[in-house]
Amino acid sequence: MRLEWGQDAGAAKRGEDRRVVWDSRNVVNPHMLIVGMSGAGKTHWLRSVVRAAAENRTPGFRAHVFDVHGDIDVEQASTVLFSESTNHGINPLVVDPDRHAGGVRKRVQGLIGAINRTSKQLGSKQEAVLRNLLIDLYAANGFYLDKPDSWRLHDGVQRRYPKKFPTLQDAQRFAAFRLKSMYLGTDEKGVVALEEVNKSAHRIHAKLAALRKANGGDPEEAEKKDADLEKAIDAARAAYDRYLNEIRTGKELENAIRYTSRDVLQSVVERLENLNGIGIFKPGTPPFDPDTAVHRYHLKALGRDEQKLYAHFMMEQILRSAMNRGETKDVRDLIVLDEASLHLDDGEDNICNRIALEGRKFGVALVCASQAPTHFPEDFLSSVATKVVLGIDEMFWDSSIRKMRLPAEALKFVVPRKRAVVQIKQNDGGRADYAWIYLPGNYRHVS
Repeated sequence: MRLEWGQDAGAAKRGEDRRVVWDSRNVVNPHMLIVGMSGAGKTHWLRSVVRAAAENRTPGFRAHVFDVHGDIDVEQASTVLFSESTNHGINPLVVDPDRHAGGVRKRVQGLIGAINRTSKQLGSKQEAVLRNLLIDLYAANGFYLDKPDSWRLHDGVQRRYPKKFPTLQDAQRFAAFRLKSMYLGTDEKGVVALEEVNKSAHRIHAKLAALRKANGGDPEEAEKKDADLEKAIDAARAAYDRYLNEIRTGKELENAIRYTSRDVLQSVVERLENLNGIGIFKPGTPPFDPDTAVHRYHLKALGRDEQKLYAHFMMEQILRSAMNRGETKDVRDLIVLDEASLHLDDGEDNICNRIALEGRKFGVALVCASQAPTHFPEDFLSSVATKVVLGIDEMFWDSSIRKMRLPAEALKFVVPRKRAVVQIKQNDGGRADYAWIYLPGNYRHVS
């Protein structure tokens, strides 16, 4: 994977035509960050990076472009739009079966951590309730916290129905049942039975009304309908009796402790309903062309939190697949993030930080673009081998000099869309100074 950035300005002064070229095989790692204020050409260079990667790709290569503005259009890319009205999305509850790197606990904490990076964080009680709900939901589907062999879809256990990972919709329904159980003083089966009683009563009442209207009433039919209703009531009564007997075992008290209070559980149910309503956690698989090297996730129609959540879970999935694939020296997955400030923070479990530290070994490259160096955590800056400065507003110069070790003269040299500075840390271990370059189309010397 190679990309020409421009002409070396120092060589140009000496009358030489030397180009600054980035080659994924010669750099310490393939990660890259691009800093440029609005109008400096970030989008143009993101397209250039994707095109260069696609043209020089190795077998099995895939570029994943998370396009929050809808303007990183690349020729021959397979583009899928995500919105509240589309039927495709991602399941955030898929468990990694690796007993050392995955499991139920890690997936539960991953979902909670992702939610807490949005603008609406969970309170401590909400977090505890959601954790207990998800652990119980996984157990109900055959995935157990302390049994690594159960984390696989095909675990050798004979079942009536195929095993499947729960979805966020399942979590919402499960939480709603728990809430109804707390309100009604019964368990899930009792709730189902009570709901069936109400449905049956409504259905029977409607049929009796229709019969009376049609022929003045049929006593035998009315008696039959009353018997059907009594059966439904008997089923609900049996469910309640069973639940009351279980109180002696302590299950009722255990659930009351695990789920804190009805108010907290109600707030978690509402949060799950809101998450399900944002349009990204849907069962349909995004209809990308599997034979196309570039997949563009068109996220403009989503809100900021939704964009962040979707990219977070997709990047987790990409890294997990790459790790399962094994180590490689070639770039197999290129992840492109515009507005990187949306995704970056100092958290150790932040997926961008994890990819910056672990992705290289498994062929995952991360390209992040943002308007100022302050948008990048210092640990992330130190982990990325290639830094490109296309233009920085003067208000960020002091922080750029400190965080990126940029000489003040280099910042003065940069002119948006004409001149830039690039730092590329090579495998040879030599000092990685910033190269001053003339961008393509502007190779003449500018004093």
